[in-house]
Amino acid sequence: MKTFTKYDFYIQLLFLAAGVLAAVSEGILFFYFIVGIPQLISFIIRVFQKNKKTVGYIIYGIFIIPVWISLLMIFLFKHNHDVTDFFGSILMLSLFYSLIMAIIYVFHDSEYISF
Repeated sequence: MKTFTKYDFYIQLLFLAAGVLAAVSEGILFFYFIVGIPQLISFIIRVFQKNKKTVGYIIYGIFIIPVWISLLMIFLFKHNHDVTDFFGSILMLSLFYSLIMAIIYVFHDSEYISF
């Protein structure tokens, strides 16, 4: 677990830096995908590990998993505006908090990493 946490930290830090650079050069929406997709993969891997989950990890999941579900629902029901309006409102709200949650996710296990 400690090895995974260490590698995951550095990988997430790399994607966070790449996301910031992409946001500056291409626009803020690139940040969400460049940082969010690797974090989702990391989150899912950690779900199946048997170690104790931190409070930060659980809070991250409560706030971020609905974002990815909303994206999926909008993609699947793109012609049903009642569905896409509801899930689109979730995505609009997430624009405000997911940036902060992405940064917290990268650094929430950093006390276990020796530099």
